[in-house]
Amino acid sequence: MGQLIEQLNNKYIALDANIFIYLMEKNKNYVIPARKIFEKIQKGQSFGITSSIIYAEILSKPMQEKNQILVDMYRVFLSTFPNLVIKDVDKNVSILAAKLRSDYKLKTPDAIYAATGIVERADYFITNDLRLKNIREICVITLDELIN
Repeated sequence: MGQLIEQLNNKYIALDANIFIYLMEKNKNYVIPARKIFEKIQKGQSFGITSSIIYAEILSKPMQEKNQILVDMYRVFLSTFPNLVIKDVDKNVSILAAKLRSDYKLKTPDAIYAATGIVERADYFITNDLRLKNIREICVITLDELIN
């Protein structure tokens, strides 16, 4: 995990929702690389960006399960985490997301996360969705790549 994770130093990193979920819900396969990414962001060694749709994506399951503790943990994490920007979906992001959906046959949330990273000039987009590796407009890294 060492060499690729070091490439994230002093870089802007766009984050997909699954990275947050793996960290907060302590996914046994991915909590360690997710934690390393967020440690870099927290220390100011990297800078994170994600879309405001993160709230809809990560809060819906705990809300459905009536898990208020997890809902509160996510909300506090998102509102207080240092060096992490949550970007609203504006016209530029929406138009680019439509193009990405068209070009790569993406689901709307995936296109919005990628478009957010591209519009904000992120150096990397970190996800664990292999279907997003086809996106050419931004360098996509999966957590599996960070592990191996």
